[in-house]
Parts: sequence; C-alpha cells; structure tokens
Amino acid sequence: MKAMILAAGFGKRLGELTKSKPKPLLEVKGKPLIDYHIEKLISSGFKTIAINTHYLGAQISDHIIDNFGQRVEIHISHEKQLLGTGGGIKKAISDFGDEDIVVINSDIYSDLDYTYFSNFSANTLFVVPSNHSGSGDFFVEEKLISLEGEKNYTWTGFSIINKETFNQNHDSSFHYWHDCLKLLANNKKLNAEILDINWYDVGNVETLKKLNN
Repeated sequence: MKAMILAAGFGKRLGELTKSKPKPLLEVKGKPLIDYHIEKLISSGFKTIAINTHYLGAQISDHIIDNFGQRVEIHISHEKQLLGTGGGIKKAISDFGDEDIVVINSDIYSDLDYTYFSNFSANTLFVVPSNHSGSGDFFVEEKLISLEGEKNYTWTGFSIINKETFNQNHDSSFHYWHDCLKLLANNKKLNAEILDINWYDVGNVETLKKLNN
C-alpha cells in the first residue's frame, strides 16, 4: 500500500496566513502540518508517498525533499493548472501499480496512528460523528456510506481507494468526492470506518489558533 497527500489547495479561508506560505506548511505546535502526515506514514512503514502541489508549490516540494527526501520515496506532482482532487490524485499516482492507496488531506490534524490503515482495504472512508445532528457530510448505515438519511457523520480526510477507480475516469480534471466516492456510495460500495480520535480540519484561523494555544 502506498500513500497520497493532497497539498494543492489555496487555503483562502486562512486569509493573510496563506498569502506567502501554502497551507500545508502552516505550523501546528511548532511543526508544519504536512510533516505530521509524512512522519506518521514513515513510522507506519510506508515506503512511497505521492504529493500534489499547485499554489506556492515550490515551497512545499523544497521543504519535503530537504527534510524527507533521504527517508522515503517521494513523488511530487506539480499541477500548473488545478486538476481537481480526483484529477490530482490520478496524475500523482500514475506510476503506481494497481494497488490500494491511502489518501490524506494535508490540512487535517489528528492523533490517529497511521498503522491503523493496514487493517483496511479499498474502498474505505474514515469518518467521525458530526458535532451537531444533521451537520455532517453523510449518513452511515450498516458500515456503508449512504447519501440518504440524516447527515450525522463527517469525513476526516482519510480514505483508502484502489488506483483502478481513477483509471476508470478518462478525464484529466475531476473531483474525488463527486466523481469517484459518491458513485461508489450510490452503488453501496463505499465502506465507512468510524474513528474515535481527536480530529481537526485546519481550514480556518480559529481552529489554527485553538491548536496553537
């Protein structure tokens, strides 16, 4: 199993903080967000990690190669034009074999031990209960993601999917959720694993300040 980290976004919700620094390099407790993911993957035995970049991509690639290039095989996939989350993954893992891929959003922070991923296979979405009734992303029924019913679970930004799922989409630009995962959910082929962890979406200034206090 290999890994993919999504790191191409603009981080617009963070305002001035991302004017000159990409969101994956913003620090939580003195360390760039993306470093937590890479360090956990390495310590969990992952040998190959793909990372896509776009906005201020050179900062991300220079940081990663300088700090981790000697410790793990890194595939940097720079997008001159954004390809969407699905297209970005497809391009970044194009040299991988037909295998399961752990996909991680770079802008999340949690205390999850990444060795946990070895217990699962495609197609799995890792979720947490939503904070308020109906405020989640989808319903979970019999360990499957359902697009019907009360939205009581939130996607953590962790997932496992097989490379073949991306090969079935012949577009170069597409969305991971709408064009891949949602189709699997509609066909009752998207498993849900409910996590009991401390988890944060570091997409706004308030969350970042909370973590750094």
